[in-house]
Amino acid sequence: MKSNDHIDSKHFRAAMRFAIATAATSFIASTTLAVKTARVFIDSEASNTYNEVKENDGGAKYETYVFIKGNFYDGDFADKSLITASFEEVAATLAENMKQRNYYPSSTPSEGDLLIVVHYGTTSVESDLEELFMLDATDPYAQGENSEGSEEEPGFSEVYSDDFVDLADLSDFGSNNTVQHQRTMRNNRLGISKALNRKNITSTEEFDLRVEMQDERYFIILMAYDYEKLRSENERELLWTTRFSVPSIGTNFEDAYPALARAASAFYGTSLEKYAKQSTHFGTGTVDIGTLETVGVEEDASANQSSSQK
Repeated sequence: MKSNDHIDSKHFRAAMRFAIATAATSFIASTTLAVKTARVFIDSEASNTYNEVKENDGGAKYETYVFIKGNFYDGDFADKSLITASFEEVAATLAENMKQRNYYPSSTPSEGDLLIVVHYGTTSVESDLEELFMLDATDPYAQGENSEGSEEEPGFSEVYSDDFVDLADLSDFGSNNTVQHQRTMRNNRLGISKALNRKNITSTEEFDLRVEMQDERYFIILMAYDYEKLRSENERELLWTTRFSVPSIGTNFEDAYPALARAASAFYGTSLEKYAKQSTHFGTGTVDIGTLETVGVEEDASANQSSSQK
């Protein structure tokens, strides 16, 4: 006869398996809940001519490109994650996500439709808040109505185009930049000033955008040039610029750059009338965190802009 305090081994093992499975499920659930959300701000513009070629009824045109490293911004504080993540790793992650817009790496560095310069790093924040919220004089979007009071929106701007060096020096792109452009990137040069300067902005939207300006941000800027024209005529023509950034507080660049590349995957080479905000997870892999939020749409055909991903 079995004692009342005797534990049946079969039942004990079954209970232990149940407890382990429950603990594992709880761990996975807590891990999922603990996944940090990256809220990425995206600004993108392209020339009218490029839009007409890139967008068609069959989708985005297939194009090849060559990446080169542009300016690296290490900010005001030592951030080891910026050094740990190599340019090659950042470029490989960008390349994978750019396939959504039908962009593919060229088979050789001397060929390709586009030469894409990659600027990346972290921003520096002005200590003076009053100065922080003013438009940067060097920002091509830092402009309101013109002197005659016209309400015409500014056209496609060649951001940093004055810093483009000779084709022979492309491996050292940015070597002739000013000290400010070499060492310092401000939040208001990531398209946030452009958004703040829009007409009919609501008080809520303005508040949200100013919050975006308050802390350091990890960012990537892609500037795409007509590579064929550059090779054959030694003439630069900036076709599109896409800038995407995320607050750096509470994360690191190794986790941020995959999130940045993923969030911008639908917007490379597009013309956003407004801007976009995408929510994704930091790091690599796939995590379901709910519906993505997109703000802003492409300019319509009446403005000679083809529609793209919304």
